[in-house]
Amino acid sequence: MGSDRADIGSVRREQVVEAAVAIIAEQGIQKLSLSAIEERTHMARGHLTYYFPTKEDILLAVFDHLVETMRRRVGVTECKEFDHSSSWPIIEYLLRMILVVPPANPTFGPLQYTFLAQMSHRADFRERLAALYEEWRSNMSGGLTKDLEAVDDPPPFPPRALATFVQALLHGLAMQRAVDPDAFDREQVLELCLDVLGSYLRLRSPRPRARYPKSPTKSSRRKKNHSDRPTRE
Repeated sequence: MGSDRADIGSVRREQVVEAAVAIIAEQGIQKLSLSAIEERTHMARGHLTYYFPTKEDILLAVFDHLVETMRRRVGVTECKEFDHSSSWPIIEYLLRMILVVPPANPTFGPLQYTFLAQMSHRADFRERLAALYEEWRSNMSGGLTKDLEAVDDPPPFPPRALATFVQALLHGLAMQRAVDPDAFDREQVLELCLDVLGSYLRLRSPRPRARYPKSPTKSSRRKKNHSDRPTRE
């Protein structure tokens, strides 16, 4: 009996969080209210406040949802196909996920940038995201340390600085794709990133320079970029 109640409670909380995520993604955080959530979930105010007494509690739950989604997006630590003593295969994987694979969850981008916009006045959000980014940076730095130990002439910068640069590249590409998915040829930019990073880190031999056509039109990029591919978070 107790377990059934717990399951119902988990389902109800998830419904509320999903409704809040949809409202924020579609209308902005300023439109998030208990009334809007009631309307979307068809839940009475008493039931809603039983699970989340205040709108702030819902906002924190949505933030936790965002952090968990971000963990899943780079959750290659659970992928057995990777040798986690090396960062290079994971960097390749993340670049492909960001540039080539269509997002499975279209609300992720708007939600991420909505919460990033709260950083100036929400120290709790900033601290938790900073801890998450530091976790990724440290893990990548550790892998790059082992990668570069096997290189005869490693780059002059420390692995932590290199990991920070890679992290910035991933974020910048993700933001550009979110704003304008057809701004560039994603396969071409993927190959460029792998070539530049791999060559600089001495982890990938430069490929023969292909002659790419001059600036394809946006419509042709759209046709190429929107080919059927597996989805990602």
